[in-house]
Amino acid sequence: MEMEVLAGQNPWWKNQGWEGDDRHLSLLGESRFRYERAGYVPEKKGVIVVYGPRQVGKTTWIKTEIAKKTRAAGKTTDIAYLNAEVLRDRFELYDAMKTLGSLYNPTHIYIDEINSVNDWERTIKTLVDENAFKEKQVVLTGSSSINIMKKAEQLPGRMAGGQYKFRFYPLSFAEVVKVYGVNAGNPEEAMARLDELNTILYRYFLHGGFIKAVNSYGQNGSLEEDLFAVYSAWIDGELAKAKKSPETATHIMAGMAESLTNEVSWTALSKTASHPTIADYVETLKDMFVATYIEKSRKARAGAPKNKKIYFTDPFLYWVAQFRARKISRIKIAETDSATMGKLAELAALKEMGQCLDQSHHENDFDARRYVHYEKEKNGETDFVVKLGKRTHRLESKFGAIGKEKENVTYLTKSTLAKNKLPLAVFLLHPEESLKLTEKIK
Repeated sequence: MEMEVLAGQNPWWKNQGWEGDDRHLSLLGESRFRYERAGYVPEKKGVIVVYGPRQVGKTTWIKTEIAKKTRAAGKTTDIAYLNAEVLRDRFELYDAMKTLGSLYNPTHIYIDEINSVNDWERTIKTLVDENAFKEKQVVLTGSSSINIMKKAEQLPGRMAGGQYKFRFYPLSFAEVVKVYGVNAGNPEEAMARLDELNTILYRYFLHGGFIKAVNSYGQNGSLEEDLFAVYSAWIDGELAKAKKSPETATHIMAGMAESLTNEVSWTALSKTASHPTIADYVETLKDMFVATYIEKSRKARAGAPKNKKIYFTDPFLYWVAQFRARKISRIKIAETDSATMGKLAELAALKEMGQCLDQSHHENDFDARRYVHYEKEKNGETDFVVKLGKRTHRLESKFGAIGKEKENVTYLTKSTLAKNKLPLAVFLLHPEESLKLTEKIK
């Protein structure tokens, strides 16, 4: 790798005012709404991987971390960054790391989009075995979960101790609320500010946790075609890497949007592909952080065991699917209906539970399906059966009217608090703690 290129990716080595010229930090500074994920990855030595969808802010997070660390570092060359997308192969990656170590011996190394290098894990293994990363923190980022998970498994004993895989999700509802300048540190405070939270929640049903979408909505009062095109192009790009057809994926995503919150079989998602093809595509979309699904609880006595409930991982991606299916070119709150909002409310509940569970369990290969199921019995379906903390809860998302109530079920509502009802916005902010509020109601 040319030294000029490497130095160009690390402008803080020679320029104290580099932040003003950095594209990612400049865009962040120009944004009305911004966020900082301080402490998202622990400060510890060893090799760590951080992976999540593209266009979610991983590189901006890295640059923010670098800006903080360079201000505190003994010398600016203690911090090194490499965009792996400019590398030809794993041999150039090896040469770049050896050059860095020889010249500067940095204490923190960030290698962005490592999954763009074929067989990257072989180079990382060699470097660790050569003690090139001894007493350093090396953060590898990627946008393909299957690439990161499978290849990191080929590095036994060479990753950081404890948790070394961290999923970089779109912003949670709690993070979005802070972006809007609202603070509610506990469920009681959240209840007192429910009117503000519900206003944010309706926006969240559109822009989700993608900060670019948050800012686009803040600027336009809607989500526009150019924004959807950016994220649709990301999906197409990842599909191309997986050698998957964008057209087939579009049909399947449209089927996901149509069947959202309902129990479905694979074949119900699309009439244009076979069962195995659909299953394969859904798994690919899951690896891309576009789709997720839960299965029927093993304790349930009815329902087809092979059926699933398939969701998008974020409310915004529901609208991207609608855009790809040519059902919308733009969207604003006034153009939505109560049925769609009800579906997005259930989607949001699953998203927040998944992220909350991931952060509390500290597992390298976290999968929400271990902790969240749905049940379908004679008296109807229960949306979620989930263990939060030491208790298992049965939850129903009811953003609209509630019909016949079931025993031992907590209903996630728009604004009602009762012994068996909890406002959704409060639950999204404090999933585990908020459920204790209902116990206080007499």
